[in-house]
Amino acid sequence: MSSLTKIPAGVQYFFDDEVRLRRHVERQAMEVFAGWSYNEIIVPMFDYHDLFARGMGAERAERTYRFTDRDGALLALRPEMTSLVARTVATRFVHRERPIRLCYSGEVFRYDEPTERAAREFHQLGIEQIGQPSPTADIEVLLIAAEMLGSLGLNDFRITLSHVDFFNGVAKALEMNENNRAQLRELIDRRNSVALDEFLQTNAPSMTEERRRAFCQLTQIAGKGEAITKARGTLRNETSRTAIEQLASIYETLNELEMADHFDIDFGDAGGIEYYTGLTFKVYVPGCGNEIGGGGRYDNLISNFGKSEPAVGFSFALDGLVNAVIRNQNFQPTDEAGQTINLDGNLVQAFRQARKLRSQQTKVKIQ
Repeated sequence: MSSLTKIPAGVQYFFDDEVRLRRHVERQAMEVFAGWSYNEIIVPMFDYHDLFARGMGAERAERTYRFTDRDGALLALRPEMTSLVARTVATRFVHRERPIRLCYSGEVFRYDEPTERAAREFHQLGIEQIGQPSPTADIEVLLIAAEMLGSLGLNDFRITLSHVDFFNGVAKALEMNENNRAQLRELIDRRNSVALDEFLQTNAPSMTEERRRAFCQLTQIAGKGEAITKARGTLRNETSRTAIEQLASIYETLNELEMADHFDIDFGDAGGIEYYTGLTFKVYVPGCGNEIGGGGRYDNLISNFGKSEPAVGFSFALDGLVNAVIRNQNFQPTDEAGQTINLDGNLVQAFRQARKLRSQQTKVKIQ
């Protein structure tokens, strides 16, 4: 097949109403971000491969689209935005007052699976807040995510909250090596309680049967206050218990703000990018399958580029948001009719009329 008629796997073209809808969603999101005093940042489409290896880890950085510059430097198309924002803050915003609030919208590129349907070009929308260590920042970004979804008419969204130290505390208490930690993480993420129980019997013989079963049940829970209560009664190590209390505090604030109906505690989520250090969350909309967005706290990431600073943020896939809006029928694309101007052989008169109409912000079409 000719390369003129075939497009590369993992990329898409958009036309007409598709474009109008995507721009509508993007505008709504960016307006919400601006309303919370987040300033837009535009970062390079490509940068040094080493930057992404520092930011997202060497294994994930291997999924980038790489190429060599004329001077021999290894470059990569950006696979995510957070590493670029973190480097910018660490090197160019050293003397700016904290916290720093930034937002972005743009394409990222990743090679995940060699299938025809696997997307390799994504449009991400997101925010990052740097310099605020308290739960205030965590709650702020959660409320921004909620407002953005509401502005798109997605009022039945659900955001699941977790914390990396829930898992880290358990793995540390059981004195697991890196290989066993990875297996434990995968079993929790898959919510396979039977396999998890068998794994713990073999690799954590110090756990009593009662504690082992209680822990396996806990990882199946995605609930509200009752999930926190059960976690308090199940976990004894200090790291996990501290994580539970941090989640409890955040959830209680959301409850007092009458937002708790949209939020759940999920102790079965042990995944995510390795740079997360505290709160993590994922965003779901009914009918959309996988999460359409997520984020969390990453207090150690910026130290890869400079001085260590606390940070928290999130990103959404534009495709996910658009699909959710379509499913909820919350957007009716409009193409303003405007005014048609017939040339009739008199170019000067036609274009004079067109310019006059445009000065009045009227849409015109020359015919």
